[in-house]
Amino acid sequence: MTFSIEVRMMVETTINSTIMDIHLSDADIAQMPEPGRTWFLNWLPEYLKIKRSKSHLFAVPQQSETLEVPSIQLDLPLEPQNLQQDTEHTHVRLTQLFEAGITQLGMAVRVKLKRNLAKRFGCQYREGLEISPTGTIVFNGQEFDKPSPLAAKVNGSAANGWEYVEVKKNDQWVGLDELRQIWRQIND
Repeated sequence: MTFSIEVRMMVETTINSTIMDIHLSDADIAQMPEPGRTWFLNWLPEYLKIKRSKSHLFAVPQQSETLEVPSIQLDLPLEPQNLQQDTEHTHVRLTQLFEAGITQLGMAVRVKLKRNLAKRFGCQYREGLEISPTGTIVFNGQEFDKPSPLAAKVNGSAANGWEYVEVKKNDQWVGLDELRQIWRQIND
């Protein structure tokens, strides 16, 4: 099942105001940082309640009518290159875990299966994967440096790879999210 939503909202910046059409797939939502995804998924039902009908939500307003939408205030700096990166919100790649020595060549990897797949295949995980010589994970001939696209490929729909992918470290299965937290502590 694929989830797709189109939201029209007013975005106010320090430069000007504009209307943006935002198209999000389930993969886009799965790749959002956890705080943003949680906020969005909590905000969306409230936004949908505001609309008089589902068809009105996606309708393009005529010249004489205005579409009421919530506005989001974004304070965008004029010089983005001066932004300091916050390691808490930095996208971490599998190769970064490898380069830091948190993962190692040949470590066993498994991907949790969603309930419907687990029931169909009679197992909870897709096993037999491992960390490659470059620090990525190869599945069906495709190399993954991010865990969410891997988890989505294994499950056939969007999945948060930081929660679904585990690595065998010191004879114990450890979630990638835990390893990402270690990387962030080191690079703080």
